[in-house]
Amino acid sequence: MRIKLDYILTPYDVFCALSPSGCSSLSQGHIECISTDSREVEKGDLFFALPGESFNGEDFVSSAKSKGAYTVSSRYRDADFFVPDTLSALSALSSFYKRKLSIRKTVAITGSVGKTTTKELTLNLLLESFKTHGTYKNHNNQIGVPITLLSAKRDTEILVIEAGMNHMGEIEKISRCIEPDISVITKIGTAHIGNLGSIEKIVEAKSEILLGMKNPYVLIPYEDKFLKRFDFTKTVSTLNENADFYLSISKSDESGTEFDFKSHFNTVRSAKIKTRLSHIPECLAFALAVSSSIGMSDEQMASAINKLPMEDDKKIYSIGKLTIIDDTYNSSLESVKMSFKTLSLSYSEKNSAVLGDVLELGEKTMSIHYEIGCIAAGAKLSKLYLFGKNAKFIKKGALDNGMKEDAIFLNEDIDAPGITAEQILSNSSDETILFKASRKVRLERVIEIIKAR
Repeated sequence: MRIKLDYILTPYDVFCALSPSGCSSLSQGHIECISTDSREVEKGDLFFALPGESFNGEDFVSSAKSKGAYTVSSRYRDADFFVPDTLSALSALSSFYKRKLSIRKTVAITGSVGKTTTKELTLNLLLESFKTHGTYKNHNNQIGVPITLLSAKRDTEILVIEAGMNHMGEIEKISRCIEPDISVITKIGTAHIGNLGSIEKIVEAKSEILLGMKNPYVLIPYEDKFLKRFDFTKTVSTLNENADFYLSISKSDESGTEFDFKSHFNTVRSAKIKTRLSHIPECLAFALAVSSSIGMSDEQMASAINKLPMEDDKKIYSIGKLTIIDDTYNSSLESVKMSFKTLSLSYSEKNSAVLGDVLELGEKTMSIHYEIGCIAAGAKLSKLYLFGKNAKFIKKGALDNGMKEDAIFLNEDIDAPGITAEQILSNSSDETILFKASRKVRLERVIEIIKAR
């Protein structure tokens, strides 16, 4: 990856930002681009030798230097900047760079469910009134977040940063890097429970978003009992009018969702969004709460709502006589429940589901997949297609809760998506089908095979 800086740095700037334990001569040059890929490096770039899953950037320091780049390394003392840890150095430089910009507010968004959608809605709402920059797609880790900061324009007023994690301590590093003014924790769920061990540990990990905040202002769901221990939070809800920010749904049908939004600051009345995705109103409530807290007027928010792009066209589409709800991006117990709610609003006479493995559950793997089967049994499905090595646990939960065995189709071979595609093509027609699994399952392969046939 090669990022062009809008605010040009000097080698001395980098020295001040990184405080390296070793540094070669500081030239009078300037740095216009940051690179993490030696193949893209050009003369005058600053190359960070980052560790990776397939390659280690340290192996390419000499190559980058030969192209005329400045280098940041934790292995080679003859690098331009010798540091203990290149990933921490990238974070430090991005924090330094952020302070050079015209940032008025930084918004951090984390949580187990809905953070990417909340981030996208927040970005688009704020664009109505501010020069706003935010996380690209789901580049929300310890590399993606610094890259987001370094790619901001010098006139950026609002930053909207999504903070993801797999292990304890990762969100703390992101929070200290970006120093949020407002943080959102969308919901606590079971995602990554296999890595962290318990819901309590997940709460602790998500709450690390507070550690980089000078004056905590945190938005949480009104209904989330795990997060209510903090006394400096503001609550958000689509269910309870006692919340600090309340999105009240007055009507929801195939034409869209009508709602009122109320807060201590302002009220947007009779607004409408065109969506069939059940998680959108809850995510929009958080986005409106952020916008209201930053100071957007009700007129500005109402205008921005009318321009919001919705995810429906990407997630709900037709293939022949099938309507597809493509939710293959990721999965957890909580997001499965939300996806089944979307399926119930499909307005089809028949609904089916294709469910794949939920990963990173550790010792909870069997029980959570069983619970997913229980949820599927209660959804009044025409057919249930199961894909992955944990499919048998979902099947048992569905059977134990009244689903007929002849309505369930099993494929435990994750390397054979064609089997599931053939099962669907042979048994389903004129219906809506939900596809849901963790990202690494690559359940979209089944959809692509159906498209091709």
